Amino acid sequence: MSENDHEHSHAHTHDGARLGIAAGANTIFAVVQVVVGLAIGSVVVLADAAHQAVDALGLITAFVALRIARRPATADWSYGLGKADALGGFVSALLLVGSVVWIVVESIRRLIDPEAVEGGGVILIGLIAIAVNGAGVLLVGHGHGDDAISLRAARLHLLTDLAGSVVVVVAGVLLVVTEATWIDPVASLLVSVAVLWSTWRLVRSAVAVLLDRSPTGMQAADVAAEIATHADVDVAHHVHLRSLGSGRHTASAHVVVHGATTVHRSQEIVAELRAAVSDRFGIEHVTLQIECEHHCVDDIEHAH
Repeated sequence: MSENDHEHSHAHTHDGARLGIAAGANTIFAVVQVVVGLAIGSVVVLADAAHQAVDALGLITAFVALRIARRPATADWSYGLGKADALGGFVSALLLVGSVVWIVVESIRRLIDPEAVEGGGVILIGLIAIAVNGAGVLLVGHGHGDDAISLRAARLHLLTDLAGSVVVVVAGVLLVVTEATWIDPVASLLVSVAVLWSTWRLVRSAVAVLLDRSPTGMQAADVAAEIATHADVDVAHHVHLRSLGSGRHTASAHVVVHGATTVHRSQEIVAELRAAVSDRFGIEHVTLQIECEHHCVDDIEHAH
């Protein structure tokens, strides 16, 4: 294992530990929110409780996905299990969507049939939620561009929870000041819109990895152009890019070289192109097939 791989694994170990702590805190607080929400009759608190519970599941999903993604490649899983993080992020996003659907239905019901809500209780539970979710955001960290999708999903869960908690506090203040029953369900709908927006971005990222879309910032045409800059190369075609998950990518291409080329020279060209593509695009696995314009010759034929 290289030093970078060791550091990457070490970082994921710490990420997993922090995710476990954050998941535990979210689970406990979700139970508290459900009890308080039912006691004071606040749909916005119940909505936030549902969101909190789903987020705990999302954090647990991210924790499991990270552990699976770290497993080495095997004969059956030759590319490794890096895409487990994308699958975990996708499942986490689906859980979020399910909670939002419930929140929207309940909020609309409350708008049609309003119920009195204790504003002071809403403010108190909202302030506690801000503290819990704020601590969770700090615990999991700010993230990096090459982080696993499931880890990004975990951060998204915590950030949307934090934003939702702020809305809960604002709704509580407005309830105390105005006593308007529509504030509670409307605040819930606002939280739902914000959650759906961020969840959609997460779903797109996960689906892109699962369905082998070219990694962000990479295009097959750019890789083909880089390969074609080599002095011995005429053109590159059938260029394919895909993500292996956890910030790892792979590329394959057919490379047409000028004139007749020996097997030994072809191997040298492949090594040079792999290094060039890896250096520019950060692609870990580069598979190239050499094609000659006329015909390739072996080293014995070339010697004669």
